[in-house]
Amino acid sequence: MSYSTSGTISEVLIGTGVLYIKDASTTSLAFPGNDSNNFDNPTAMTVAWDQVGYSEDGWTLEVDKTFEDVMVAEELDPIKTLKSAQEVRLTGELAQASLTNFQVAMGGGSTAANELGAGASGAAGTTVSGYHTYKPPTSDTFTEYALVLHADGQAGSDRQFRMPRTVNTGSFAMAHQKAPNKVTLATEFKLLVPESTGLNVGSDAAGNYYLYVVVENRNDSDELDIN
Repeated sequence: MSYSTSGTISEVLIGTGVLYIKDASTTSLAFPGNDSNNFDNPTAMTVAWDQVGYSEDGWTLEVDKTFEDVMVAEELDPIKTLKSAQEVRLTGELAQASLTNFQVAMGGGSTAANELGAGASGAAGTTVSGYHTYKPPTSDTFTEYALVLHADGQAGSDRQFRMPRTVNTGSFAMAHQKAPNKVTLATEFKLLVPESTGLNVGSDAAGNYYLYVVVENRNDSDELDIN
């Protein structure tokens, strides 16, 4: 790794990025390919990714590390420090409170069209055109999501954070308030170790699978139109 001897303006990054999401168990799901069309637009892939839309204040990748010191009787200071745990999260608030995003924020469940409408009797299960419903997950079930955060990279390139296996572990709260306050849906995606038989982003020489990778397409100099 090398650093320039002076400031490099093109490495000062601005912008929120765009978050794409997909159920991690989706058959034939793949990360965007090397061609610029799929890299720039994951929704155009054969197995299309879904875009969550607007956010409240962008997205934050957080890495919490826990270190334990090794002490000996002959020294006042630690002779070693070892990493004993790590947690990686992607956090942000969804500004589009659609039923689909409601499902993401709740960590699973299902959405459906034309069912559970208020029919003549109001009975559950009544089929009525134009009614859409969300059903929450049961207490012991949740959905694992694959994520792609697409943002501006250095020197005008496009950058992707690819996360093959996450679970939304954050608490849920949705407030309907007086204008100009809007409804937002908080999310906190915890990254999990990918499975060798599922979607993954590769492993190191020891066979440890990466939780995420960062890929920059420096063949593409078109910056995202997102601020």
